[in-house]
Amino acid sequence: MFIVQSQASPGTMLNGLRDIMRDGVVSARVCSAYVTLSGSRMLADCIARSAPGGKLETVEKTIVASLDFGMTEPDALRFWQDMDNSRILVAGAPHLDAGRLTTHAAFHPKLYVFGRQDGTVGSLVGSANLTSRGLTANAEVGWLERAHDRVGPVDHAWNAAIGSAVELTPEVLDRYSAARNRLPTEPRGEETESVPEPHVAGAKPMADASVDLGDYGQMWVEALSLQGGARTQLELPRGSHRFFGPAFLGYSLGHVEPIAEPSLVSGQMRWDECPVRWHGDNRMERINLPSVGKGGYEYEHSLVLFRRIEADTFELQVHPRGSDAARSLIAASQQLGLVFRVGLRSPRLTGLLDPR
Repeated sequence: MFIVQSQASPGTMLNGLRDIMRDGVVSARVCSAYVTLSGSRMLADCIARSAPGGKLETVEKTIVASLDFGMTEPDALRFWQDMDNSRILVAGAPHLDAGRLTTHAAFHPKLYVFGRQDGTVGSLVGSANLTSRGLTANAEVGWLERAHDRVGPVDHAWNAAIGSAVELTPEVLDRYSAARNRLPTEPRGEETESVPEPHVAGAKPMADASVDLGDYGQMWVEALSLQGGARTQLELPRGSHRFFGPAFLGYSLGHVEPIAEPSLVSGQMRWDECPVRWHGDNRMERINLPSVGKGGYEYEHSLVLFRRIEADTFELQVHPRGSDAARSLIAASQQLGLVFRVGLRSPRLTGLLDPR
């Protein structure tokens, strides 16, 4: 199926990769014209969360990148090179003999292929590079196949795509880094510069908004400091129960009252005990998020995203505040007029995306 990423629908490419890997992954093959460290870290986290036992090193990884024009970051190549069970290939190495990184026929494919334990493979092919912008912010389009009928044609396409790429050696990496350092930085800006920080003013509390949260596929909430002994209780905007499903009218209650128990997923990890409760003492709704010890995240100073997968199942994503992914999500909600404050006096923002 076609998937499209735009300013109003950020993160579609990364979500597509997550969807392919949700059934598990034992091999990952990525052929991308340009590769950055930020994009590599995003993909590595997704692979780890779908890997056997959550262990990244168990997955056989092949990364093919271009050296053309110096767009690929040396630190990204080192990131994969230093990782267990990884093979790195590069295109454009012969140009280093002439001390240049320009070519008349650029290496420009973007192909992501993931193998599973049962022998099936899924893929994404399109315009998105393995960069933070490519996976979250740029306008991109791709064709996603969760499971191909036959593996042979996929392998044939992969072998044809990587062409004359060669193994990355320490010598090639050093020569590439030196040649890249001689280039002006301006041509590299489009793919590697950070997403501008959105400026939100005049947002009203979500409780005062006349929107039905159940009509949206994604809700994000800024997290500063969390509550509870494990620091995993996230205060939600009043009315969040409408996003998770059940109706709730007990706002006059002065005690803790259960509202919903959604299941959260991340890769192959699943948490079925993540209650949403009304806390009458501080007049807030809260959700219990999975701790790091249970395979969850560090949540403080982040943007927490809930993405609807099924009726009572939501994918949990956590993006650092100020990251390209976080900024893109805020900007997209702002464009739709769907950015709100968590509470009347709260500095935190929340927003909706993906109208259904």
